[in-house]
Amino acid sequence: MSPLWRDEVGAYLSPHRLCLVHMPRGARSRPVTEHEQHFESVKDNAWEAPLAALAAMLGEAPWRAARIRVVLADHWARYIIVPWVGALWSDEERQAHARELLSSAFGEGIADWDLRIADAPPGVPRVACAMPRELISGVVAACTAHGGRLLSLQPQLIDAYAAWRQSLPQSQAWFVTIEQGSLAAARLSGSGWDRVHSLRLGGDWVRELRRLQTFGRLASSRPEEGRVYVDAPHSWRERAVGLVQGADLNDLQWLEEPNTPVSTLARLGRARRLAA
Repeated sequence: MSPLWRDEVGAYLSPHRLCLVHMPRGARSRPVTEHEQHFESVKDNAWEAPLAALAAMLGEAPWRAARIRVVLADHWARYIIVPWVGALWSDEERQAHARELLSSAFGEGIADWDLRIADAPPGVPRVACAMPRELISGVVAACTAHGGRLLSLQPQLIDAYAAWRQSLPQSQAWFVTIEQGSLAAARLSGSGWDRVHSLRLGGDWVRELRRLQTFGRLASSRPEEGRVYVDAPHSWRERAVGLVQGADLNDLQWLEEPNTPVSTLARLGRARRLAA
């Protein structure tokens, strides 16, 4: 089979669940297959259970030997904004600078994590993200063990922002993505992101949304600025409406899919939001 016609699989891993979507390719139309699996009593930073479940599923039909796109929950990601430093000429120097900033923010425990820095024009700050090398190696091994091919691997905040980018203002707003146990947010500016905020969540996740709303209002000069755009499980929205009242609701924008998703990652994002 030509690589252009091979099926694609989207996989979302968090400590608490695994979501899979199978997107058929080829001349004959076949239905999309979805799978969800929950993991109970799992620590918020543990990946062994979802990774083992992913590896097992990718050995079975219809998931075997597909091209695979993986999204990892923000439990396992650490973000930072790296300011532009003109004196740093090489990629190696910029990587070392970003590692210093990450270590200062999160400690030496992430010194050996895999680090990626987003592309940006000279003079513009860049987003850096670090994730555990052991987790990434495990994902690669699971995806390639049965003839599959890993096409992309990215953290939830990056994937969710790319999915909603056309629905967001260019500046003066927060974009937030939420999963059980984690929240990650990016503050949008005219040149990209100028702040990243991430934390582990307990039951009072609405309080964190209110904090971001407060930050947005203080940093904005016009009422239409400073809003918080939220990518979250659909079942959480009704709960939030009961807890956030009055003017707070006007600043809180729940992002909704306008059309049926056609790409693998768009379908995976929809499954992630609906299945929780």
